[in-house]
This record gives sequence, C-alpha cells and structure tokens, in this order.
Amino acid sequence: MTETDHVKNIGLRGVTVADTRISHVDGTNGILIYRGYRIEDLAMHSTFEETAYLLLHDWLPSTDQLEGFKKLLTEARDVSGFVFESLKLLPKGACPMDVLQAAVPLLAMADAELETETREANIDMSVRLISRISSLVAGWDRIRKGLAPVAPDRLLSHTENFLWQLTGMQPDPDVARDLDTILVLHADHSFNASTFACREVASARAHMYAAVAAGVGALSGSLHGGANAQVMKMLLRTTERKRHPRMGEKSAGQRQEDYGHGPRSL
Repeated sequence: MTETDHVKNIGLRGVTVADTRISHVDGTNGILIYRGYRIEDLAMHSTFEETAYLLLHDWLPSTDQLEGFKKLLTEARDVSGFVFESLKLLPKGACPMDVLQAAVPLLAMADAELETETREANIDMSVRLISRISSLVAGWDRIRKGLAPVAPDRLLSHTENFLWQLTGMQPDPDVARDLDTILVLHADHSFNASTFACREVASARAHMYAAVAAGVGALSGSLHGGANAQVMKMLLRTTERKRHPRMGEKSAGQRQEDYGHGPRSL
C-alpha cells in the first residue's frame, strides 16, 4: 500500500483568491496591462495623473476630466499639522516604510468622509491618499534629516510637487519626467501581496486607511516592494565603491552577492 503525503500550502503563492480587471501581469512574457492599455504606451504617452484616473475610473479622461482630477489632487496635498508633529517624535533612523505604515492611519483622523460608504466618497478618499502619501514621504525624509517639511506648491504637477517638497528646490524637468514614468510603471501590479492585504482588511469593513496601512506593511517585505529598497541600497553601495575602489575588494575565494546576481533574484 502506497503512503500518501499531504502537503499543506501555508502561503498564497500560486493560489487564485479572486479576479481583477484593473491590471494584468504576465511576468514570463514581460506584459503589463492597465485597464486594457499596454504599459509601454502609457509610459511613453501618459502621465501619472492620467494613469491614476484610468485605474480609478476604468477609462482615460477627457481634457476637462483630467484637469478636474489634477485640481482635486492639488487641493488635497495639505497634511494636517498634527501628523508631522507626530512624525517628529519617531526615531530618525526608523525604516521609512514603517513610518509610512504608522502615518497612514493618522490621515484617517482628519478625514471628514471616513465613515461615508459610497463609491463617490471612496474615490475622493483615494484621491486624498494618493496626494497626501506623497507629502508624507517627502515630509518624513526632511524630518529625519532635521529639516522642516515644505508646503506644497499648487502650480506644480504631482511628481514635480513631490520633488519640491522633498528638496525645497524647483525640480529639474527631466528628473520630474523620469520619476513620473516610474510612478506610471509602479501604479498597479494586479493581485499582488499588498493588494491582497488591502482587500482582506477592507473586506472586514475597516476604513480605507486601515486597508492601505496593511498594504504598506505587506509592501515593505523583502519578497515584495522591499526588494526595491534592497536594490537601492545595492546601487548606493556601488556608487561608494566607485568613489572608494578598495571598498569593493574581496579576499581571494570570497564570494560577493548583490540583488539580481545571487542564487535568487527578487
């Protein structure tokens, strides 16, 4: 008699939990589609604001719709003072993703529509989150460097304003465009771990900020968005090695691994 082993899948890899038509990822063939549009076309011809509108509403905006959406994003940039005051109490060496996960629920405390459960209210809340998370990230970077947060500039685009709030200097147009393209590329990656975390928390009828905070927690993991952070650290190390060549030297026979060159690429 043959003995049968029962293996329990304790994770979600390869497990289909739901469907989504917002985006489609085919990693094997290098395909990413948002709402029926290839990512190559959006990266070349769209902007982050236009792409965000597409993801939220299921269609590309008209000129008037896009201008109205930009206006909503611009008007939502201000973060309540108590949020930044709270961040000033955190250790300056704290992981930025931990800070962001802690800060998102603070935004909920100042949202007058928190308990309003309509599609329109949820879209408005999404707009505020898109806009204010940008301000949070820029503000924390300045706080941890001992600098004061910079007030938003309503004359700048979403990406330009982030660079302005981050550095306190007028953004370089080429840098702003490059960053805008990066945001388009990262805007949605189908039903990944952070999306699942958001959806699971939201399914308990928790508010959107609680769901997004859970998603940020999942995104921070080294098998998800945390891999990007490790790549950035690798690039910074590489820059240091170029400045100080001896930093990259290893003794004979000693193996050195970086992300993307080890036994497993993330």
